[in-house]
Amino acid sequence: MYYNVKEIQAEAKKQENTFIRIFGWMFIAVGLVCMGFAVYVLVDGRLFKKEALPVDARILAMYGADSQHLGTPIIEYTVEGRTYRANLTSSSSSMHPGKTITVYYRKGDPQDVQYLESDMFVTGILLFMGIIFSGMGTLFVVVRRRHYRKVEQLRKTGIPVDAVITEIRLNTDKAINGRHPIIVFCSYTEPGGRVHLFRSGSFWYHSHQINPRRKVRVYIDRHDPSRYYVDVDSVVG
Repeated sequence: MYYNVKEIQAEAKKQENTFIRIFGWMFIAVGLVCMGFAVYVLVDGRLFKKEALPVDARILAMYGADSQHLGTPIIEYTVEGRTYRANLTSSSSSMHPGKTITVYYRKGDPQDVQYLESDMFVTGILLFMGIIFSGMGTLFVVVRRRHYRKVEQLRKTGIPVDAVITEIRLNTDKAINGRHPIIVFCSYTEPGGRVHLFRSGSFWYHSHQINPRRKVRVYIDRHDPSRYYVDVDSVVG
């Protein structure tokens, strides 16, 4: 069967770039959004607090509470002799009917009320998520860039050998839309009889696009044989 090698390699490169965007740049983007929203919640709460006054409020009930959900507190508080009721949008596990909490209402508008203590908790959670997501994404991108630099270095300075393909296996640890990349295992025997076994990185080819009868080019570090690069692109078609 005839394969257009350039088209196959271009498609594999496209899949690789998609994988990097999803598990690298998208994680970074999600992390930055979480941190940005955390800053917004913190600043918005502080601005509201500057224009608000504190008041003690009693929790009358936890709206929507059941065995799986805390619900949100319905509170009652008094401002200048007048009693108000409000349903807060946030809650904590320590809240229960009958408990007294401190809320803040906007000056001149007692019905505009917020429970600001929850803002710090929300901000902390968002910052934590932001750091985790952006950290994972950054680490992934940095590792991939180091890998590319290693490959280029080995291509330029490594010892090229032609190895025999022994196995082609799916890498089930990675997937895009249900598709897995492949890993190629190969071996090379020195003239003196020493055998070297190699394992490639992940390549976004289908196994049938690899010609197992051809030898795959491997670049070996001149000073450290454990550093090598299996050029799976060399056996496509």
